[in-house]
This record gives sequence, C-alpha cells and structure tokens, in this order.
Amino acid sequence: MTGTNSLYPKLVADLGGTNIRFAICHGLSDGSGEEIILHDIQQFSLRDYQGLKHLITYYLSQCQAVEGIEQVQSCCFAVAGPMLNGVVKMTNYSWEISATKLNGILKIKNAAIINDFAAIAYSVPFLTSKQLLSIGGGESDPRSPISVFGPGTGLGAALLIPNTDQNGYRVIPTEGGHAALSARSELELEAFDYWRNKGCRINREFFICGNGIERLFEAIVAKQRGVDSVDEMDVLSAPEIQQRACGNGDSELDQSCRMALDAFCTLLGSAAGDQALCTGARGGLILAGGILPKLVDFLVASNFRRRFESKGPMSNYNQSISTQLILAEQPGLIGAAVYQSS
Repeated sequence: MTGTNSLYPKLVADLGGTNIRFAICHGLSDGSGEEIILHDIQQFSLRDYQGLKHLITYYLSQCQAVEGIEQVQSCCFAVAGPMLNGVVKMTNYSWEISATKLNGILKIKNAAIINDFAAIAYSVPFLTSKQLLSIGGGESDPRSPISVFGPGTGLGAALLIPNTDQNGYRVIPTEGGHAALSARSELELEAFDYWRNKGCRINREFFICGNGIERLFEAIVAKQRGVDSVDEMDVLSAPEIQQRACGNGDSELDQSCRMALDAFCTLLGSAAGDQALCTGARGGLILAGGILPKLVDFLVASNFRRRFESKGPMSNYNQSISTQLILAEQPGLIGAAVYQSS
C-alpha cells in the first residue's frame, strides 16, 4: 500500500457487474481497532449512467461530506473483474476503468484500483467484534495467515499474511473460487452428474455462488421428477430459494429449497475447509460476500462447520481453525478506505 494524507476526503467505491457503491472517508484509524466511518454511502445502477465520469460527478454533487469534485484528494475503487496492465474492462458494459482515468476525472495523482475481494481482506483488521460472527469453535493464531472466502455473484478469495517486521498484514488476492470441487454425499453426486451430463465443467464457483444455488435447486427438482432437464420457468431465483428455505413453509417446494440451500452451505464448508488447509490459515477463515449475511441462522444450523472440519487425517487441524462471518454492511468500501493509508 502507498501512503496518502488521510485527513483529506477520499472517494471510495465498490464496483460490481451491475451496481456501484460510493462513500466518502475523511480519515482512518491507526489500526488499533477504531471503527472506520464512511459518509454518504449511496448505490447506483450502472445502466442508468452514460459513463464513469458522469456517475462520479453526479454522486459528488449529491454528497453532504464534500463540496464538489475539487475537494477529493484521493480515491480507491474496488473492482470485480480481471485487471490487465492496470486496466479493468467490464464484461457487461463498454466501460474501461484505470487509475489513469480516475486521476483525470478527479484531477488528482494517486487514484488506485484493487480487486474487490482484496478490498474485503483489507477491511478485516478494522472490523469490530460486532461486525464478525463466530461459527463453530477454533481459535485465531495472530502469527498465521487469514483466509477470506465467500460467495456472491462469483466466489471470491484472498489471503492476509502477517508482516514479520511490522504490524499489519499483506493482502494477496487469489483465484481460489475457480479451484476444483468434489462431491461427497449422494445428493451432491446427483447434482454433479446432472450438470456434467449437460457438458458443464464444475468448479467451486459453479455451485458456491448465487447462480449455484439455482443450479442445485434445478438438479434436485429434476431428480424428484425423474427427468433429465427442468424448464426454466420452474427454476426459482436464488433470492426466492433463500426466502423459502429460511421460512416456515412445509410444502414440497419449500423442502426442495431447503435441500438446495443446505447443499450450498455444505459445499461451502467443504471448499472453505480445503481453502484453510491449502493456505495454512491458522489465523482463521473469514466468510464474506453478499449472500451469507442474509441467511445467518440457516448457515449456523447447517452442515457448514461439520464439513469444514471433516478432512480425514487433517480434521484436527481444521477443528483448531476459527470460522467467522462478516456482518458489516460495506466491507468492500471499508477496505477501499484502508488501502493507501498505512
């Protein structure tokens, strides 16, 4: 991270494939645990704006924390998407985002772009105890790496490695969401076979994301009906599946939704346990992403932690590792605010 004067207003943003969230940060703590305060948090749909300059200018014109674009002294954008030579080309829009472009829009010299899950990782040391929920047992070794892992539109992963010669962590974004995934239960084997028969390559992200919940539901419905394929009209959306699974309904459809969401949480536990093993995350595994905070009670009661720990001869190793869920509403914005400031 590169230093900047955190006393001046900083524009931070968390940019996904459909929406963008903005905030203003006027200063940061020194890492001693003080909560970072963000002002004027607003969300916009990308399709409603002509381009990045139009969107930034409009947001700043609406802010109470600053009096126009000229007051912003630095910025950091957390962006979901691959970065090549400092440029992110968005998949669903003809927008290109780079630090050079942001510098030109804001008339500054120190704009930064980071991976969206790296931003979440940067937020971790600054989260309060109220913003983290422990799931299961285990302890955190402050001398060991912390793995950040979680589903949203995709499956993100990042690693925090303790600095040996100074306080704090070094953040390394990874592509752990694209690693292989194996089936262990009969239901999982059937879901894997259903999609493999359709010619799909299955990795972690295939099932452990928003669309993955829908894929699990479709495979379960197909098995129940004894068919090779399910009409698109009969497949519920991920939010609908979550709502029914977490509700009190007892219809066959509700039960199918619970089976799908339980399979989702179980596969998440399996992948998260592998991630902890592969990264030596004795500092803990921290769950993030937009899906899990919406189903906290279901996740806690699910087989997530049991599958996380179930690693054969390495089960004792994983049983000693803590798992926590980020409850903070805007960890990406918090992490973007942290970046450049320590």
